[in-house]
Amino acid sequence: MSKKRTRTTTAATSKGSKKPRRSSRVGLQKYGPFWNGTATDPEIIAVLVNNKDEAFHYDAETSRLELVQEVWEFKIIPFFDVKELAMLRPTCKWCDKQWQEFLKRDTFRVPEQVPTIDEAMRIGFNLSKQKVFSKENPLMVVLSEGEHVVRGNWTERKTYSCDGGVSPNTLGITCSNISLIGQGKDKTTVRGGIGVVNKKNVTLKKLTLTNPYVGLRVGGHGLHVLGEEASVEMMGVSFKGCRQSGLGVGSAASVKATQCEFSENRVFGVFVTGESRGIFTDCSFHHNEAHGAIAYYESLVELRGEQTEIHHNGESGLCARNATISIYIPSRSSTALVHDNGEDRESGDLNTADCGKIQSQLSSSSLELTVIQGAAVEAALEAPPTGFNSDEDEE
Repeated sequence: MSKKRTRTTTAATSKGSKKPRRSSRVGLQKYGPFWNGTATDPEIIAVLVNNKDEAFHYDAETSRLELVQEVWEFKIIPFFDVKELAMLRPTCKWCDKQWQEFLKRDTFRVPEQVPTIDEAMRIGFNLSKQKVFSKENPLMVVLSEGEHVVRGNWTERKTYSCDGGVSPNTLGITCSNISLIGQGKDKTTVRGGIGVVNKKNVTLKKLTLTNPYVGLRVGGHGLHVLGEEASVEMMGVSFKGCRQSGLGVGSAASVKATQCEFSENRVFGVFVTGESRGIFTDCSFHHNEAHGAIAYYESLVELRGEQTEIHHNGESGLCARNATISIYIPSRSSTALVHDNGEDRESGDLNTADCGKIQSQLSSSSLELTVIQGAAVEAALEAPPTGFNSDEDEE
């Protein structure tokens, strides 16, 4: 039997001592020491060639880790928007920590961190699923100076607009406990409408809202608030140049406005209907094509604050139809508060119908309200004599 020959492995023939193939040696010489032989993209190869003398690998033992973290935190992370920061979150614990720090701030900026106001609502909805916000600690969306155009549509409920439908260029608020904050009504403009349905503690501050867009019998409101659970507060907001009303409130919703302006809207400055309630403090209603403010169908509008002004509206300044408007400004007479309304002067400053009434607090020493304009009284005075057939007259 012949003996089986075996090959002796020496250091010279071991894998670790093998010389790289000629093609690899040429690649390393041409593209630098960190070329691994797989890059084929011309742009990547160009970068390698141009930086082959400067490239180096990160070494945890010799590099200053604190400096690297500072560079990421203060030089790189601030340039990431919210979506990019969320995508980085699962890559490492440090990136997840940055995401948690972002959540703690309860604030993001448009367009610095989120490109558009529409995207802000989508992100707000997602954040509300990850964290509980409250009236005391809301999610704050800070809008920069300039114009923010609403691109999306909002489906309007049938109960308010009869037929319902899709309101173009209208931002649907997707979560409760959220604030939209501008830099001032002369600095930040939202071009388009905002719709709120049964969302609580929604706040608008320091911006102008104008909505020149309208759909088929729907849309055109600056702010549209619906639903018995809905509550919205506005401070320092101008509702101007809307195709319909500056503010529409319906379906038992509640709103509060302080130092807001409702002007130059194609229909009403404010329209409150459907058992809703609106409290307006130090607000102005002027140069709207129809009524300055109208309360309709068992709704209640309260006016407060000595800076309240209602003037130069195309029809009446205040109108109550089967509803109530209460004025709690005893220091000013109704004629000083509401004046120069109605182009034909037939509508007058105050207008009521269908058992609606406008009442006022006449003395600061008493909270008693006195009816100063009431449809019930007018109906009695204008009632036809006995035997008069009003139905036949209408025919």
